[in-house]
Amino acid sequence: MKRVDLHMHSEWSDGSMRVPDIVRLSKRLGLDCIAITDHDTAEHLPEAVSEGRRQGLDVVPGTEISAYDTLTGRKVHILCYRASNPRLITDVCRPYLEERQRANRGAVERIREAGYAIDIEDAESYVGAGGILHRQHVMHALADRGYTSRVYGELYAKLYGENGIAATRSRYMAAEDAVKLAKEAGGLAVLAHPFQYDSMGILPRLVGLGLDGIELVHHTQTPERREAVAQAAGLYGLFMTGGTDFHGLYSEKPLCPGALETLLPDGHILLRGVLPL
Repeated sequence: MKRVDLHMHSEWSDGSMRVPDIVRLSKRLGLDCIAITDHDTAEHLPEAVSEGRRQGLDVVPGTEISAYDTLTGRKVHILCYRASNPRLITDVCRPYLEERQRANRGAVERIREAGYAIDIEDAESYVGAGGILHRQHVMHALADRGYTSRVYGELYAKLYGENGIAATRSRYMAAEDAVKLAKEAGGLAVLAHPFQYDSMGILPRLVGLGLDGIELVHHTQTPERREAVAQAAGLYGLFMTGGTDFHGLYSEKPLCPGALETLLPDGHILLRGVLPL
């Protein structure tokens, strides 16, 4: 079975590493297939696929679409793989990204007013090829100025937690629309990390719209959660995927590409996820 990691992020969204560096690192780590699934954009795909060819590494085109459950208000993330019209995803998601950027710039101003030595120019100096300011860039700037030693931790919770001075409310598309977008773009739609945002309850609605898969391997999935995901996959006829959700320096968990593996409930070994190739 191929060693794969089908969930990673680069500087085109909220990761810290360049696309070619992720591809080369994955190759050195012995992976056979990867997907860089940046948030709400497909602009990273040509670079990823091209570098994959140079390295002899199979790169599956992927994007992670940010959405929410209209019934509960909780976040829902939909992974889209192998879209034949990835530009559609970029075009539809761009207004949401730009609105999020405006919200993040406002958050930086509130952080500055609270006495932290940081301004918009400081934070945006950490923005990568995607050109959109994310929370991780703000935290990186604060870390480099000595306010914290890591992106996620006490200061992040203080600033961005509920009622934090940097907490923002941004507009997201409905989860149903995210699945429709993935399908309209000619891709495979997969429910990402279904327990991280408590998304299992939305499965029947998404399956009815053409959901193809569900993420089994993720750092938030305990063995019990994996078993529940595998059972749901069997019930609804979904294929299963997996990955580290690698963000480089901005990763929530210190995992390198391909670091996760698990056992399916029936005893078959699942190495770094599966996807029809």
